[in-house]
Amino acid sequence: MRKLTRASWDGPNCTGYATQPVQLQFRKNGTGTYTVVKTIRTTTKGDLKTTVKATADGFFRYVFAGTRTTVGAGAAAEFIDVK
Repeated sequence: MRKLTRASWDGPNCTGYATQPVQLQFRKNGTGTYTVVKTIRTTTKGDLKTTVKATADGFFRYVFAGTRTTVGAGAAAEFIDVK
């Protein structure tokens, strides 16, 4: 499971970033452009979880646009091979 975290001002650790919108994006193999498949919200603990049906080989990634106080971030893309 993926998690969106940010620095905690109360200690040295990162904490889950709750209820933030995050895009699930897909790029078909052999192309260079990602498209938004859906936008989900993190849980109260910052966890990310969703399900989509892959119809072609390609790469999925999560992208957080950021907020006024937190810079945006993107997860490494994961390749999916549709059989």
